[in-house]
Amino acid sequence: MLKSRYNKILGISVYILIVFSLCPLFLSAQLSSGGNPLFSEVSRTQQNNLRFEIPAPDINKLEQEDLLFEESGLPERMGMNLPVSINPASAGIIVSANGSEQTWLINLRSTGAYGLGLYFSEFSLPEGARMFVYSEDKKQVLGSYTSLNNQASRKFAIEVVKGESLFIEYTCPLSEAGNSAFEIGEVLYVYKPMFFYDSQTGDLRNSGSCEVNAACSEGDNWRKEIKSVVRILIKNGNASYWCTGTLMNNTSVDFSPLLITADHCARSFAETYATPADVSQWIFYFIYETPGCQDEAVEDNKSLTGAVKLASSSPQQNNGSDFYLVQLNDIIPADYEPYYAGWDNTGSLSNSGVGIHHPAGDVKKISTYTEQLAVDQWGQVPGTHFRVVWAATENGHGVTEGGSSGSPLFNAQGRFLGQLTGGESGCSNLTGADFYGRLSFSWESNGTDDSTRLKPWLDPDNTGISILNGSFNENRAVARFIADTTVIPVGSSITFSDLSAGSPSSWLWEFEGGTPSKSTSRIPEAVTYNRAGVFNVTLTVSNQYGADSLIRENYIRVAPLVFPNPTSGETYITLGDHSLGEVTISITNTLGRVIYEMNNFCPGQKSCMIDLSGLLSGFYSVKVRSEGYAETAKLIIVRN
Repeated sequence: MLKSRYNKILGISVYILIVFSLCPLFLSAQLSSGGNPLFSEVSRTQQNNLRFEIPAPDINKLEQEDLLFEESGLPERMGMNLPVSINPASAGIIVSANGSEQTWLINLRSTGAYGLGLYFSEFSLPEGARMFVYSEDKKQVLGSYTSLNNQASRKFAIEVVKGESLFIEYTCPLSEAGNSAFEIGEVLYVYKPMFFYDSQTGDLRNSGSCEVNAACSEGDNWRKEIKSVVRILIKNGNASYWCTGTLMNNTSVDFSPLLITADHCARSFAETYATPADVSQWIFYFIYETPGCQDEAVEDNKSLTGAVKLASSSPQQNNGSDFYLVQLNDIIPADYEPYYAGWDNTGSLSNSGVGIHHPAGDVKKISTYTEQLAVDQWGQVPGTHFRVVWAATENGHGVTEGGSSGSPLFNAQGRFLGQLTGGESGCSNLTGADFYGRLSFSWESNGTDDSTRLKPWLDPDNTGISILNGSFNENRAVARFIADTTVIPVGSSITFSDLSAGSPSSWLWEFEGGTPSKSTSRIPEAVTYNRAGVFNVTLTVSNQYGADSLIRENYIRVAPLVFPNPTSGETYITLGDHSLGEVTISITNTLGRVIYEMNNFCPGQKSCMIDLSGLLSGFYSVKVRSEGYAETAKLIIVRN
């Protein structure tokens, strides 16, 4: 039976003691702008309007259909896309509003789901807006998504959030509150087991027990190639699937984000192909692998959304070499560590090598072959495929499964030879053969148009090169910076230094809470912070080979200024241009006893005076706190 694979001093004697508030464990994966959601609490009456229930699909019917999929040579379906029409005007509640911003919140629920994902039929966030998506237990937090995530197609997708409930928090400038920035058109209901990182249990195994993690010793000679392999969440109409793909180098070595997978990964049970809108919502997961050989927790993975199809063997269907080439919508960030795989289009028969893949959407696995490949076919046309049989290794007997579809076959030199169509191998059939569409056939034998050949895309300069090595983008600019200090009192300034690699030609600094708030100079002028708080700093650099961003979250802590210090009585507490909301101030002595406390301190004012003339000489601690913020300063009282 054929098996489917279709898957970061002012003041005199000011000593600041930092008290860091405890935060949940954030696991942010998709290309995002950082920051933290509000995690707003809502009343019982608000909860009725907050929840949006989505009827679950008929799981029994889906499972019966999946039995047919196994026989049809199509990708492994993992979820159904349920139609909805959700935007801030149609559902959810407003949980926060002030003179400048408004925050909208909704809780989507669908009983029995292993996870939920979001497909946006409209996504065009205004500048200054931010969106977070998080699980009910708040352990999985995605975002923030901003206008930087807007695509030309005005489509977007957000990766799967664990469980049958997720929250969407959207904050925008008050001037944009009435505009339609996004519309959720479908919610992905994951009905097959999908395991998520948990700080106590870690990840569980999705795939067969014989599979070998790519982090094991079997992958030691293939570390670069492993970084070229990507898990793909495919959208095709009303269903979603797991497949695997490979980043590909080209003769221009321009590091275009080209990725190859299998043609059948884009084809549904109804023999319809993914539309351009569907492909613009595919999600590509990088570095989804265990840190060690054992089934350890995957604490984070990184992903990008959206691509454009360039070429495929679609016209040949099962009679071609089953390839599908796309270009990702985003330049791949440097911290994703992308490796652009080399290739060999000569068609020569390799005696040994590996396949690297994501079976059943699981963490990255590696399968090893030690016998010469054979030329074979999948459909009626001879010579379209390589046939391979896998070998037992130290840590198991890697094979392939549903979700491995489109994954790469490498020769002993680490060059791509083809992508997986299907076959008979499995943990219950270790010696079953698998079939990979040959790169040599895909080069120019599926048709004469550029849309059916790989040559125009992998050899854009028409060099005639038949063997090309893989490469990291070592020329690319990599964002790095440091501040001369990260803790200051209100009204002080910080100097930032650029440490970026790759000879950047442009810089964009963004200083949350600072003045100036932005700079395009390599060495920006000193940044002054006129209000207390904890702030992010972002640097984006670029050169001819691409761009990179570094977000250092909660990097700058601006503490209230206690002045004069030492004092004989009157002391001013300076919060800055804007308060932190409702502020509580307390003063304790060296024994830890609270001798002064005031709630709603200094509302709406830059600074307020406290008369401490009644206190004895000595050392005291002044603690200023509000929701999500706390700072403690040492205060010295001196009596003449």
